[in-house]
Amino acid sequence: MNLGVQYYRPPFPEDKYWEKDITQIKQSGLNTVQLWVLWGWVEPKPNQFIFDDYDRLVKLAEKNGLGVILSAIAEIQPHWIHREVPGSEMVDHMGHKVISSNRRECHFGITPGGCTDNPGVWEHMKHFFTEVVSRYCSAPNLRGWDAWNELRWNVQADGFVCYCDYTVQAFRKWLSDKYGGLEGLNKAWKRRYGSFDEVMPGKLPDGPYTEMMTFERFLTWRANQHAKARYGVMKALDKKHPITVHGASPCTLWPGSMHSYDQALNRGNDWFFADDLDGVGCSSFPKWSNMDDADFAMRVEFVKSAGRDKLVWLSEVQGGRASTGFNIFADVDTLSQQRWIWNGIACGADTILFWCWRDEVFGRESSGFGISGYDGLAEERLAYMKVTGKLVKDYGDLIAKYRPTKPEIGVMFSPQSYYLTWAQEGNADRIMNGLLGYCRSLARQSMPYLVVEEEHLNVLSGLKILFLPRMIVTSEAVEEALAAFVKKGGTLVCESECGAFNPEGIYRYPEDRFTTRLSGVSEVGRRHVKSDHVTATIDGQKLSLGVTQWLTPWQKNKGTILAENEDGALISEVPVGKGRMVLCGTYLGDPYLGSWTEDFEKFMKFTVRKAGWKPEAEVASPKPDKDSFVYVKWGESAGKKMVYVFFPPKQDSVHLRFKPGFFTSKRATDIISKRKIQIQTTETGRECMFNAPDWRFSVLVEE
Repeated sequence: MNLGVQYYRPPFPEDKYWEKDITQIKQSGLNTVQLWVLWGWVEPKPNQFIFDDYDRLVKLAEKNGLGVILSAIAEIQPHWIHREVPGSEMVDHMGHKVISSNRRECHFGITPGGCTDNPGVWEHMKHFFTEVVSRYCSAPNLRGWDAWNELRWNVQADGFVCYCDYTVQAFRKWLSDKYGGLEGLNKAWKRRYGSFDEVMPGKLPDGPYTEMMTFERFLTWRANQHAKARYGVMKALDKKHPITVHGASPCTLWPGSMHSYDQALNRGNDWFFADDLDGVGCSSFPKWSNMDDADFAMRVEFVKSAGRDKLVWLSEVQGGRASTGFNIFADVDTLSQQRWIWNGIACGADTILFWCWRDEVFGRESSGFGISGYDGLAEERLAYMKVTGKLVKDYGDLIAKYRPTKPEIGVMFSPQSYYLTWAQEGNADRIMNGLLGYCRSLARQSMPYLVVEEEHLNVLSGLKILFLPRMIVTSEAVEEALAAFVKKGGTLVCESECGAFNPEGIYRYPEDRFTTRLSGVSEVGRRHVKSDHVTATIDGQKLSLGVTQWLTPWQKNKGTILAENEDGALISEVPVGKGRMVLCGTYLGDPYLGSWTEDFEKFMKFTVRKAGWKPEAEVASPKPDKDSFVYVKWGESAGKKMVYVFFPPKQDSVHLRFKPGFFTSKRATDIISKRKIQIQTTETGRECMFNAPDWRFSVLVEE
């Protein structure tokens, strides 16, 4: 396992620190350093490459027994790019040429630079990749490549991009391929274009959904194709080492923003990255963003779900206190940082890299993020890191073979629904928050789940239940797959207006939706919300569930009614084939995300258990409350069960239950504290009780 730290973003740190720093990195228990190889830095003049600093650092790392991961930063372009490729500037949504500049935290090299749809820009960029990979692919301590840092391509564009002639032509070709020519496009879009020259990409939200949604979808595809092209160049030269990319966040957490000029998912779709590359990753700054165990784990689960059996890299994890300008943020304490490492491992991460070793010195990030930085906590952080480094080394084979348990609960991620909501509102926060609400409830209750992307539905065969939070857009292919899933015995949980729009953004009346065809009941239309909750009777209990936006009651002529009002059923269960549909006439996930309720967690627990899911492991006590929960992950390594237990503040003990046969041994070892934990046999299975260790988390390995 790579447990490392970002070290070099030229020209920082200065070379006078290198010898001491690299030695200290090794002594701290880390085994890998990451170096940013900036295109704008290494090729200051066309065809003149300067690698002397990297040569020295790679050798210095090797001398100290450290692996090296090289991040090929082609998105920080040389200052000469527009001189060498005239007319290569990006064009914003108002038709203005984008003036590039030095990036605010990177110090040298321009962004956004030339448009990669311009073949001249791509040829120069390809040359950069070729030179870098050719030079270092045979380095004995090379561990892998990060081919695209945080998937950035439009930073500081000062507008929505790109609308240059090359991108518009690429968009039109993509449309022609997708729809089978202009006739097919006119039929799908319900238009009467006479020529593809008349077809323009969407410009801003609150226009027609059709061209805006389609342009967003194109930008996602374009980013995935660009990553595939980078990978192709690099892999042709280095077939031995893994090549990944990583986003600033998982794509599920990229709803777009008018403020940052980001369309939804314009950084690409992680599921398609994983189709073509060796792995995917993401950045995470938990203290900066006030994440708890569930928040952090959800990020890893999103990437793990996308990656499937590919590598999962936590490519940037917060090393020291964050910095943006003249602000001071939360300290990165020792035990929180160690917790992130083992939470990542529990979720299936293969590589964990901290950002960064020293406090930064340039621009808005000055004085921040250094794991060895000047925040008063560095000595303690590095002392504890040394302990973890030894554990990672001592248990390296166990960690390498560990695989989290396979989930039987799914939560749908619908890019098409993101596109439509952005096309209306300039962000897809509603859709994202709905997804997060369901995932957070599952994480807090330690229920393993899989995020299912709407074009990667082969995973449905392993699931018992699938939640469809705010899935307002569906294609015919998705509808057919969902129908087959439920008819074979699966459970679908649908929220309001599921499938109300097609992928071209055309609204469907309730009677025309797949939910109506499948269930035999229809929504009656949108109604005002008169209360912020509805009362549902489930399993003999009355539950108060938060609602938002509107009510869309369902007809009451079929199934079991769990909640209702004068207009119809607000939650009902309808049998379909060998399975069933749970029809919700409002949105439940995002109200829960905004304000925790025990009743929503009870609703989730009841729903998944009725679908046939049974827990392999569960927290018998303490039960989750508003502010705390014991977070548990488990899996197997080389035939041995591994259970990761994370204690919240003020909870000093735990009682765990396991299904019969989960453990074959009567004892487990906590590899963190070295304690022996007794596993008791009961009438219902196995269980154990133990107190929180000093580090506030345990990693139990079956003896």
